[in-house]
Amino acid sequence: MRNRKWKWRRIIPLLLWMMIAIGGAAVGTARAGVTVAPPKPGHLGPSAAVLAALKMLQARGQTLHNFSADLKVTVHHLRTDEKDMNIGKIWYLRKGGTTEFDIRFNMLVVDGAIARHHADHDIIFDGRWLIDRNGAAKIYRKIQLVGRGQKFNPLRLGQGPIPIPIGQSSAMVLREFHVSVVPNQAHAAGEAAKPQFIHLRLVPRDKRAFAFIQMDFWINPVLSLPVKIERIDPDGTPTVAVLSKIKVNHSMRHNFHVAAPTSGSGWTVDVEPLKASTNSIAK
Repeated sequence: MRNRKWKWRRIIPLLLWMMIAIGGAAVGTARAGVTVAPPKPGHLGPSAAVLAALKMLQARGQTLHNFSADLKVTVHHLRTDEKDMNIGKIWYLRKGGTTEFDIRFNMLVVDGAIARHHADHDIIFDGRWLIDRNGAAKIYRKIQLVGRGQKFNPLRLGQGPIPIPIGQSSAMVLREFHVSVVPNQAHAAGEAAKPQFIHLRLVPRDKRAFAFIQMDFWINPVLSLPVKIERIDPDGTPTVAVLSKIKVNHSMRHNFHVAAPTSGSGWTVDVEPLKASTNSIAK
Protein backbone atom coordinates (compact mmCIF):
# COMPACT_ATOMS: atom_id res chain seq x y z
CA MET A 1 0.00 0.00 0.00
CA ARG A 2 1.36 3.38 -0.94
CA ASN A 3 2.43 5.89 1.68
CA ARG A 4 -0.66 7.82 2.79
CA LYS A 5 1.05 10.29 5.08
CA TRP A 6 0.40 13.17 2.68
CA LYS A 7 -3.36 12.70 2.58
CA TRP A 8 -3.71 13.83 6.19
CA ARG A 9 -2.74 17.27 4.95
CA ARG A 10 -6.16 17.28 3.34
CA ILE A 11 -8.15 15.50 6.05
CA ILE A 12 -6.90 17.33 9.14
CA PRO A 13 -7.71 20.83 7.83
CA LEU A 14 -11.20 19.69 6.84
CA LEU A 15 -11.77 18.18 10.27
CA LEU A 16 -10.61 21.36 11.97
CA TRP A 17 -12.92 23.42 9.81
CA MET A 18 -15.74 20.97 10.35
CA MET A 19 -15.37 21.29 14.11
CA ILE A 20 -15.33 25.05 13.72
CA ALA A 21 -18.45 24.92 11.60
CA ILE A 22 -20.31 22.76 14.09
CA GLY A 23 -19.01 24.26 17.29
CA GLY A 24 -19.09 27.94 16.57
CA ALA A 25 -17.99 30.56 19.05
CA ALA A 26 -19.82 31.84 22.07
CA VAL A 27 -17.83 35.04 22.05
CA GLY A 28 -18.86 38.12 20.13
CA THR A 29 -17.68 37.99 16.53
CA ALA A 30 -18.45 41.47 15.28
CA ARG A 31 -15.37 43.29 14.06
CA ALA A 32 -15.23 47.05 14.06
CA GLY A 33 -15.84 48.59 10.68
CA VAL A 34 -17.10 45.40 9.03
CA THR A 35 -20.17 46.04 6.93
CA VAL A 36 -21.66 44.58 3.81
CA ALA A 37 -21.30 46.90 0.87
CA PRO A 38 -24.67 47.79 -0.63
CA PRO A 39 -25.43 45.93 -3.85
CA LYS A 40 -24.45 47.69 -7.03
CA PRO A 41 -27.23 48.89 -9.31
CA GLY A 42 -28.61 45.89 -11.16
CA HIS A 43 -27.22 43.41 -8.60
CA LEU A 44 -29.48 41.73 -6.08
CA GLY A 45 -28.48 41.42 -2.45
CA PRO A 46 -28.55 38.14 -0.49
CA SER A 47 -31.80 36.25 -0.73
CA ALA A 48 -34.19 35.86 2.18
CA ALA A 49 -33.28 32.16 2.31
CA VAL A 50 -29.57 32.97 2.66
CA LEU A 51 -30.17 35.53 5.40
CA ALA A 52 -32.47 33.15 7.29
CA ALA A 53 -29.91 30.33 7.14
CA LEU A 54 -27.03 32.56 8.27
CA LYS A 55 -29.05 33.99 11.17
CA MET A 56 -30.00 30.48 12.27
CA LEU A 57 -26.35 29.41 12.30
CA GLN A 58 -25.32 32.57 14.11
CA ALA A 59 -27.83 31.88 16.88
CA ARG A 60 -26.73 28.23 17.12
CA GLY A 61 -23.22 29.35 17.96
CA GLN A 62 -24.56 30.69 21.27
CA THR A 63 -26.38 27.54 22.40
CA LEU A 64 -24.13 24.60 21.52
CA HIS A 65 -22.17 23.38 24.54
CA ASN A 66 -21.23 19.83 23.57
CA PHE A 67 -22.00 17.10 21.09
CA SER A 68 -20.87 13.66 19.97
CA ALA A 69 -21.48 11.88 16.67
CA ASP A 70 -20.38 9.10 14.37
CA LEU A 71 -18.14 10.38 11.57
CA LYS A 72 -17.13 9.38 8.05
CA VAL A 73 -14.55 11.38 6.08
CA THR A 74 -14.04 10.51 2.41
CA VAL A 75 -11.29 11.85 0.15
CA HIS A 76 -11.58 11.23 -3.59
CA HIS A 77 -8.10 11.33 -5.12
CA LEU A 78 -8.87 12.39 -8.66
CA ARG A 79 -5.46 11.55 -10.08
CA THR A 80 -5.74 7.87 -9.11
CA ASP A 81 -9.56 7.75 -8.80
CA GLU A 82 -9.06 6.19 -5.37
CA LYS A 83 -11.46 6.86 -2.52
CA ASP A 84 -10.29 6.70 1.10
CA MET A 85 -12.94 6.62 3.83
CA ASN A 86 -11.98 7.09 7.47
CA ILE A 87 -14.65 5.99 9.92
CA GLY A 88 -14.82 6.95 13.57
CA LYS A 89 -16.40 9.28 16.08
CA ILE A 90 -16.08 12.85 17.32
CA TRP A 91 -16.59 14.53 20.69
CA TYR A 92 -16.83 18.29 21.15
CA LEU A 93 -16.94 20.39 24.31
CA ARG A 94 -17.01 24.13 24.88
CA LYS A 95 -16.28 25.45 28.36
CA GLY A 96 -16.43 29.21 28.61
CA GLY A 97 -14.09 30.48 25.93
CA THR A 98 -12.22 27.18 25.58
CA THR A 99 -12.97 24.58 22.91
CA GLU A 100 -11.91 20.93 23.07
CA PHE A 101 -12.52 18.13 20.61
CA ASP A 102 -11.43 14.57 19.92
CA ILE A 103 -11.74 12.96 16.48
CA ARG A 104 -11.02 9.22 16.68
CA PHE A 105 -10.76 7.01 13.61
CA ASN A 106 -11.03 3.26 14.08
CA MET A 107 -11.40 2.03 10.48
CA LEU A 108 -9.91 2.84 7.08
CA VAL A 109 -11.74 1.78 3.92
CA VAL A 110 -10.02 2.08 0.52
CA ASP A 111 -12.19 1.73 -2.59
CA GLY A 112 -14.82 -0.18 -0.64
CA ALA A 113 -12.42 -2.65 0.99
CA ILE A 114 -11.41 -2.50 4.64
CA ALA A 115 -7.72 -1.66 4.73
CA ARG A 116 -7.42 -1.35 8.50
CA HIS A 117 -9.90 -2.48 11.16
CA HIS A 118 -8.31 -0.63 14.06
CA ALA A 119 -6.90 2.61 12.68
CA ASP A 120 -5.96 3.83 16.19
CA HIS A 121 -5.85 7.45 15.06
CA ASP A 122 -6.78 10.42 17.26
CA ILE A 123 -6.86 14.11 16.34
CA ILE A 124 -7.33 16.13 19.52
CA PHE A 125 -7.49 19.81 20.37
CA ASP A 126 -7.29 20.43 24.12
CA GLY A 127 -7.76 24.19 24.02
CA ARG A 128 -4.08 24.93 23.41
CA TRP A 129 -2.49 22.05 21.51
CA LEU A 130 -3.51 20.13 18.40
CA ILE A 131 -2.39 16.52 18.76
CA ASP A 132 -2.25 14.08 15.84
CA ARG A 133 -1.60 10.58 17.18
CA ASN A 134 -1.40 7.88 14.52
CA GLY A 135 -0.99 4.51 16.23
CA ALA A 136 -0.71 2.52 12.99
CA ALA A 137 2.18 4.66 11.72
CA LYS A 138 3.56 5.32 15.23
CA ILE A 139 3.68 9.07 14.62
CA TYR A 140 2.83 11.60 17.33
CA ARG A 141 2.63 15.28 16.39
CA LYS A 142 1.80 18.01 18.87
CA ILE A 143 1.34 21.57 17.58
CA GLN A 144 0.62 24.53 19.85
CA LEU A 145 -2.09 26.78 18.43
CA VAL A 146 -2.79 28.98 21.46
CA GLY A 147 -0.47 30.67 23.95
CA ARG A 148 -0.85 30.19 27.69
CA GLY A 149 -3.58 32.39 29.13
CA GLN A 150 -4.98 33.17 25.69
CA LYS A 151 -8.31 32.18 24.22
CA PHE A 152 -8.56 30.85 20.70
CA ASN A 153 -11.45 32.04 18.57
CA PRO A 154 -11.02 29.92 15.40
CA LEU A 155 -14.00 31.62 13.79
CA ARG A 156 -12.66 35.15 13.90
CA LEU A 157 -12.41 36.34 10.32
CA GLY A 158 -8.85 36.90 9.24
CA GLN A 159 -7.40 35.18 12.31
CA GLY A 160 -8.64 31.60 12.54
CA PRO A 161 -7.83 28.72 10.18
CA ILE A 162 -11.01 29.33 8.22
CA PRO A 163 -14.10 31.51 8.69
CA ILE A 164 -17.34 29.49 8.80
CA PRO A 165 -20.76 31.02 9.45
CA ILE A 166 -21.65 29.35 12.77
CA GLY A 167 -21.75 32.02 15.45
CA GLN A 168 -20.82 34.85 13.09
CA SER A 169 -22.89 37.74 11.85
CA SER A 170 -24.38 37.55 8.37
CA ALA A 171 -22.50 40.72 7.46
CA MET A 172 -19.12 39.17 8.18
CA VAL A 173 -19.87 36.02 6.21
CA LEU A 174 -21.25 37.91 3.22
CA ARG A 175 -18.22 40.17 3.21
CA GLU A 176 -15.88 37.20 2.66
CA PHE A 177 -18.05 34.85 0.58
CA HIS A 178 -20.61 34.60 -2.15
CA VAL A 179 -23.34 32.69 -0.29
CA SER A 180 -26.24 30.82 -1.85
CA VAL A 181 -28.88 28.29 -0.85
CA VAL A 182 -28.92 25.40 -3.32
CA PRO A 183 -32.44 24.08 -4.05
CA ASN A 184 -33.19 20.55 -2.89
CA GLN A 185 -33.39 18.01 -5.68
CA ALA A 186 -36.85 16.62 -6.32
CA HIS A 187 -37.16 12.87 -5.69
CA ALA A 188 -38.36 10.58 -8.46
CA ALA A 189 -41.83 9.05 -8.46
CA GLY A 190 -42.00 6.15 -6.05
CA GLU A 191 -38.77 7.18 -4.32
CA ALA A 192 -38.91 7.97 -0.64
CA ALA A 193 -38.68 11.68 0.09
CA LYS A 194 -35.23 12.75 1.26
CA PRO A 195 -34.75 14.86 4.39
CA GLN A 196 -35.08 18.53 3.51
CA PHE A 197 -31.71 19.80 4.63
CA ILE A 198 -30.65 23.37 3.95
CA HIS A 199 -27.85 23.24 1.38
CA LEU A 200 -25.65 26.29 1.93
CA ARG A 201 -22.78 27.04 -0.47
CA LEU A 202 -19.87 29.38 0.24
CA VAL A 203 -17.51 30.55 -2.50
CA PRO A 204 -14.63 32.86 -1.50
CA ARG A 205 -14.83 36.35 -2.98
CA ASP A 206 -11.02 36.43 -3.00
CA LYS A 207 -9.84 33.05 -4.32
CA ARG A 208 -6.28 33.83 -3.22
CA ALA A 209 -7.28 34.16 0.43
CA PHE A 210 -8.37 30.56 1.02
CA ALA A 211 -7.06 27.05 0.36
CA PHE A 212 -10.37 25.94 -1.16
CA ILE A 213 -12.61 27.12 -3.95
CA GLN A 214 -15.94 26.03 -2.49
CA MET A 215 -17.48 24.78 0.78
CA ASP A 216 -20.93 23.20 0.92
CA PHE A 217 -22.95 22.57 4.09
CA TRP A 218 -26.04 20.42 4.43
CA ILE A 219 -27.75 21.74 7.56
CA ASN A 220 -30.33 19.90 9.62
CA PRO A 221 -32.88 22.65 10.40
CA VAL A 222 -34.05 20.84 13.55
CA LEU A 223 -30.55 20.66 15.04
CA SER A 224 -29.40 23.88 13.32
CA LEU A 225 -26.16 22.04 12.60
CA PRO A 226 -24.33 20.81 9.50
CA VAL A 227 -24.62 17.03 9.05
CA LYS A 228 -22.53 16.97 5.86
CA ILE A 229 -19.69 19.22 4.74
CA GLU A 230 -17.89 19.13 1.41
CA ARG A 231 -14.72 21.02 0.60
CA ILE A 232 -13.39 21.41 -2.94
CA ASP A 233 -9.68 22.11 -3.26
CA PRO A 234 -8.21 24.26 -6.06
CA ASP A 235 -7.14 21.06 -7.88
CA GLY A 236 -10.73 19.80 -7.74
CA THR A 237 -10.19 17.24 -4.98
CA PRO A 238 -13.39 16.79 -2.95
CA THR A 239 -13.30 15.89 0.75
CA VAL A 240 -16.61 15.05 2.40
CA ALA A 241 -17.39 14.71 6.12
CA VAL A 242 -20.70 13.14 7.19
CA LEU A 243 -22.04 13.05 10.74
CA SER A 244 -24.73 10.73 12.08
CA LYS A 245 -26.23 9.74 15.43
CA ILE A 246 -25.61 13.27 16.69
CA LYS A 247 -26.19 13.91 20.39
CA VAL A 248 -26.31 17.58 21.39
CA ASN A 249 -25.89 19.18 24.83
CA HIS A 250 -26.03 15.85 26.63
CA SER A 251 -24.34 14.49 29.73
CA MET A 252 -21.01 13.73 28.08
CA ARG A 253 -17.96 12.43 29.90
CA HIS A 254 -14.91 12.21 27.70
CA ASN A 255 -11.19 12.56 28.36
CA PHE A 256 -9.80 15.06 25.84
CA HIS A 257 -6.23 13.96 26.40
CA VAL A 258 -3.81 11.46 24.91
CA ALA A 259 -0.45 10.71 26.49
CA ALA A 260 2.76 11.20 24.51
CA PRO A 261 4.70 8.01 23.71
CA THR A 262 7.49 7.16 26.10
CA SER A 263 11.11 7.42 25.07
CA GLY A 264 12.38 4.28 23.33
CA SER A 265 8.91 3.10 22.33
CA GLY A 266 9.69 3.29 18.61
CA TRP A 267 7.41 6.25 17.93
CA THR A 268 8.33 9.35 15.93
CA VAL A 269 7.54 12.35 18.16
CA ASP A 270 7.34 15.92 16.83
CA VAL A 271 6.43 18.80 19.16
CA GLU A 272 6.02 22.30 17.71
CA PRO A 273 5.58 25.15 20.24
CA LEU A 274 3.75 28.29 19.21
CA LYS A 275 5.87 30.56 17.03
CA ALA A 276 5.87 34.28 17.58
CA SER A 277 4.61 34.86 14.03
CA THR A 278 1.50 32.74 14.69
CA ASN A 279 0.30 34.67 17.71
CA SER A 280 -2.26 36.39 15.50
CA ILE A 281 -4.59 33.39 15.68
CA ALA A 282 -5.18 33.94 19.36
CA LYS A 283 -7.77 36.47 20.29
